[in-house]
Amino acid sequence: MAPRSSGGDRERYAVDYDWLWNRRDPTAAAILRVSVSHPTPQLAAHALERFLATLPTDAKGVQGHEGWAVFPVAGDPSATVSSIDIVSGGEDVSDGIQAGADAVFNALAQVDGIGLAWHQLAADAVPGTPAAAHTCSSASQQELPLTPDEPVLDDEHV
Repeated sequence: MAPRSSGGDRERYAVDYDWLWNRRDPTAAAILRVSVSHPTPQLAAHALERFLATLPTDAKGVQGHEGWAVFPVAGDPSATVSSIDIVSGGEDVSDGIQAGADAVFNALAQVDGIGLAWHQLAADAVPGTPAAAHTCSSASQQELPLTPDEPVLDDEHV
């Protein structure tokens, strides 16, 4: 089944268990990228910055909450979309991804004109770097490419 886009609206993300459990190591880190858009791109970037400012930061500068972390995605300053990666791993990877996505949705969906697009990244993606993403909704059944070098987060980074 081809992935469906959930971008351009305020659709809440729902965990795609096929994406998570069909990876070589289902407990390895998973990365969900959320792209935030707005007719005024600076407003999308500002809303995302305000959200990030509400998150606790660990001793290594990683932001997140219980079971998930976020990494701003480096991008072109003239881009019309701002993005962050939500990262979780371990036995509760699905709970972490959902909790992070819910936190983003709850914070940003209140902004008039905001669009949110959810992208499930391939297992070999590196958080915070531009990567080929698979735009998906919870109904996607597409298998993602696997590599043996999946990143693993320890408790200090999640």
